[in-house]
Amino acid sequence: MQSAMDQFNRNIKAIKEMEALYDHLTDYLKLPNDLSDILRAQLVYAVSALDKLIHELVRIGMLQAFIDKRPKTRKFNSFSISLETYDKIKQLNQSTNSLPSETPEYFFEQEIIFKHRHRSFQDSDTISEALSLIWEEKQKWQKIALSFNTSDDHLKKQLKSIVSRRNQIVHEADIDLQTNSRNSIDKEDVKEAVEFISKLGEKIFEAVTSTS
Repeated sequence: MQSAMDQFNRNIKAIKEMEALYDHLTDYLKLPNDLSDILRAQLVYAVSALDKLIHELVRIGMLQAFIDKRPKTRKFNSFSISLETYDKIKQLNQSTNSLPSETPEYFFEQEIIFKHRHRSFQDSDTISEALSLIWEEKQKWQKIALSFNTSDDHLKKQLKSIVSRRNQIVHEADIDLQTNSRNSIDKEDVKEAVEFISKLGEKIFEAVTSTS
């Protein structure tokens, strides 16, 4: 799972570097252009980085459980696979001349990727649902909130606010539907949101890896 966290950290690092670009263009070069889309991009990419992290943690964690290197959760045990994948795994277990690349875990991984390809793990409910495939903890957000020294309700509200802002940017071009003008965006608010997402990803990673 460390590879998933490493990729997340690289994504967050790249997002934070966009702040330096914004500062350089506005403070040093003093360009007259509206450069607020750089801030909007930071927010969008931060949520995407968290989404990608959850996808990867779940994929890797489920593979570990499949080969008995991680405890199987109830949600994992109810994960359905297609009859096509079942038949391929069954044939492999009965065959002695399969290709080295054709392993049961390979076909199981393809099933995970296929099932989750259109899922977004961004809000607290979908993240909790996804993590249930690899983490049996019932009070997931309460446990994560402890490391933030806050309540689970407050933590979920923070995430919801960031995701809602991201959706305004992505789905509504960040246009206020009543005034038909763009919503303002504040550099410090974006910086705080990116830091929050960074810490949330870190704490989720620590929580799921401590159970393996």
